[in-house]
Amino acid sequence: MTTFNSGMKMWCSVEDLPAAQAAYFRQTNASDLHSPLQSLQVPSVKESKAIYSAAMVASMRAEMVDISRFIPIPYVVFLTDEEGKILDLICSSGSLQENMDCAGLREGVNLSKRYSGLNAVSLAMEMNRIGVVRGKEHTDAVFQSWNCVCAPLILDGGTQGYVDISFDAGQHIEFAIPFVQQLAENVAYKRMANNAGLQQFRRGKVLDKYKLTGREKEVASLWLSDKSALHISNTLGISEGSVRNVVKSIYIKMNVSDRSQFAKKLL
Repeated sequence: MTTFNSGMKMWCSVEDLPAAQAAYFRQTNASDLHSPLQSLQVPSVKESKAIYSAAMVASMRAEMVDISRFIPIPYVVFLTDEEGKILDLICSSGSLQENMDCAGLREGVNLSKRYSGLNAVSLAMEMNRIGVVRGKEHTDAVFQSWNCVCAPLILDGGTQGYVDISFDAGQHIEFAIPFVQQLAENVAYKRMANNAGLQQFRRGKVLDKYKLTGREKEVASLWLSDKSALHISNTLGISEGSVRNVVKSIYIKMNVSDRSQFAKKLL
């Protein structure tokens, strides 16, 4: 689960911003809002981001299917990557979706402080914890009739993205803080951790670490799935003896002695 320093408040508001950081937010020019963010990435980083982003979107949508009926008020949920770029947004009604479209809030828009000023996403990014921004505190006029609460999505030792719920400023904001915290934890630890594409990517990174060959990776994948040497030989078109030799080579490279130890290194 997400953990915070015991001496630190679980969430932060505009009042918690140090003076220098608050001044930086105020420097954002309203005419520059929603400018696209151009980020240069090496292919391996781009692949990793794409896989984590796809897992976040699928996980968020699955979680919202389960919990949306328990949210009694109109809302918009924003999902962003770790740089604040919107990956997905879920509106509780068609009219809200139309409002978002008219406001230019869609996939690809960046909600970081550089591009959108002060909002719950940029505050959470700045303070590395749940961010709470109310109505007129927002830089962007689009959000000034909304209260917004945003939590980091923490997985694999880092912040992979942010989830924000926004709702009418006339509604009490306190209920949303524990709700968004739980939502973020469910998405990261219940959904993303079990996402098939992300699991496969993680395993591939581990196998790369041990410098397994292409053939060893093929055998390792089937061996991890508890397939027999005979099954693997039939699947890959090699002899059963060759399979056992490959498994032996994998064990030596990964410094394990049985299938159980092998599986633990990949889970």
